[in-house]
Amino acid sequence: MKITRRTAAFALAIAWATPAFAQGNDSGWPSKPIRLIVPFAAGGGTDLVARALAEKLGAALSQTIIVDNKPGASGVIAMETAARAAPDGYTLVLGSASTVVVNPAVLPELPYDPVNGFEHVGDVGSASVVMVGHPDFPAKTLRDVIALAKAKPGELNYGTWGNGSTGHMCAEMVRAATGVQMTHVPYKGAAPVLNDVAAGHIRLGFADVQSVVPMAKAGKVKVLASCARRSINFPDVPGYVEQGVDFDFVWRYDLMAPAKTPQPIVDRLHAELMKVLALPDIKERWTEFGMTPSTITPAELKAQTGRDVAALTKLARQSGIRP
Repeated sequence: MKITRRTAAFALAIAWATPAFAQGNDSGWPSKPIRLIVPFAAGGGTDLVARALAEKLGAALSQTIIVDNKPGASGVIAMETAARAAPDGYTLVLGSASTVVVNPAVLPELPYDPVNGFEHVGDVGSASVVMVGHPDFPAKTLRDVIALAKAKPGELNYGTWGNGSTGHMCAEMVRAATGVQMTHVPYKGAAPVLNDVAAGHIRLGFADVQSVVPMAKAGKVKVLASCARRSINFPDVPGYVEQGVDFDFVWRYDLMAPAKTPQPIVDRLHAELMKVLALPDIKERWTEFGMTPSTITPAELKAQTGRDVAALTKLARQSGIRP
C-alpha cells in the first residue's frame, strides 16, 4: 500500500492531537459515581449542606454523588482519607472551618495539609458563629459583654462545643483584641450549650447560626454578636469589627479534591458548582442554613485558606490552645 505524504502528515497530526484532546478535556469523566466524604455524622449541619449539594451537583454532572459520612477525631479521619485518595476526580470532601482552618491551627501533628494537600474546588458558602445570652442577661451587645468582663475578670463564663472549636476561637478573638478574661466551659455539642444558656446555667454561649435560629425565634436566647461578620439570619446584630473587636474572619465550607486531581476536572467541578450555587432553591436553602454563597476562584480560595490558617495558628498559640 502506497502512503502519500499527505496521508502520513494527516496520520501524524491525529497521533499528536488525540492524546492531547483526551488529556485536556478528560472527556470520559465522570463515568462512575463520585464519593463525597463528610467529616461529621449524618444529620448535622455539614451533612445537610453536603446532601443538598450532592443532589444538585450530581444532576449537573449527570452522575450520582454518594455522601460518605466519616465522623471521628474532629474530622481528621475523613480529611486524611480524602487526602490519600486517588486524584482521579472520583473522591471529594466537604471541608469546613473546623477541618480546614481550626484543626491545623490547634493540632500540631495533623496528618494532612489543608492548603497544599488538596485542590480547592470552590467556596460552597460561608456562615457565622454567634454569641448568645439568656434573655434576662444584662448585656445587649458585645461591647456590653466586654464591659462586664472587664469589671469582673474571670467571673463571666461561656460555653462552646469543645476546646479548640470554632466557637472557642471566636471567644479567643475577643480576648486577644480586648484583654478580657472569661471562663470557658466546653460542651460536646452546640445543642447542650444553647440549652444551658436558655436555662440560665451559663451566662453566654457560642453556637452556629443554624442551631441558634429556632432558639432565638422562640425567645429562649438572645443574639449579642456575630463572629465575625453580620449573619444574614440576624442582619440587625453587628459583627465583631463593628463592636470593637478587630478580627475579620469568614467561616467557610470548602469543596476539595485530592492534590494533583487533573486541572480540567477541577475546572469543570468549579464551573458546575458556581451554577449550582446560583440556583434559586439552593439560595433559599443556604439562607435557611445561615450561609452566603461565594464566587471566588480556586486559586483565591487556596490563598485565603493559607492566610486563615496562619491567623488562627497565631491566635491559638497566643491563647495557649496550641502548644
